Amino acid sequence: MGERIRRLIAWFLRTFATLLERLASVGLIYSGVVLAAQTLMALLPLLIVVIALLPTWAGASLAQNLRERLGIVGETNQEVGHLIADRPTLQGLSIVSLIVVIASATSFTRALQRVYELSWGLPRLGLRGSLRGLVWLIAVSTYFGVLALALHYSNSDVVGTVLRVALTVVGAVGLWWWTPYVLLMGRVRLRSLLPCGLLTGVAVLILGRVAVVVVPTTVRNNEQRFGTIGVFFAVQSWLVVVSCTIVAAAVIGAVAAQTSGPLGALARGSSDPEGWRRTLSRY
Repeated sequence: MGERIRRLIAWFLRTFATLLERLASVGLIYSGVVLAAQTLMALLPLLIVVIALLPTWAGASLAQNLRERLGIVGETNQEVGHLIADRPTLQGLSIVSLIVVIASATSFTRALQRVYELSWGLPRLGLRGSLRGLVWLIAVSTYFGVLALALHYSNSDVVGTVLRVALTVVGAVGLWWWTPYVLLMGRVRLRSLLPCGLLTGVAVLILGRVAVVVVPTTVRNNEQRFGTIGVFFAVQSWLVVVSCTIVAAAVIGAVAAQTSGPLGALARGSSDPEGWRRTLSRY
């Protein structure tokens, strides 16, 4: 029994040391700040375009959900409240403008892709990785469209609430399970990415519930003290918290799948320490 405890402690210390080294390699705070900035400046404009392209009733549901998550509700500044409009018009939005919005959104996917590559200790992909980012953007836009439809059609009764919660949980875990697989171009087996998907999906959902309570108060307080710019500071600060959580979940999931012992074997679905790799002739 004593020998087993010593081995367990030694394994824990090795794994914890690896986790700290990997977090330092990724740059937890730096990567979180970069992702948060790209979310506000690159990803949100794309979501606004998605809202505009949806039917009015579906776009309104998705817009309201996003405003609640960002804390842009209640008595906040009217100008800031239109950061996520109910139904932004596409008048004057040319094809060139749409291309610019999509191209800007790829900066978010490149930053997220780099986080996953560093988490798993994989080399960069360059241009091929950027093309996969476009695939991810299209899929995520579709995901938000389906989410808007689900929010609109779900009833307020018990059955509707349960179905809405189940769909939200499954959708979040599925999104963050599939995201690294696409952005890493299949270099990591899908089974090995499940811990990352579970950790990230559940953490993001929990933060979403916390945001509904915490962020509106922070936004109002900042608006009263600093005006409109204070609201953006509050929203950006919360996005940093969410982004750092995503980075941490990515690193923890990767370390869990690469570690030795029963935990790694369970995460990988194989006792082979290199079983997380998916060998491809070409990416």
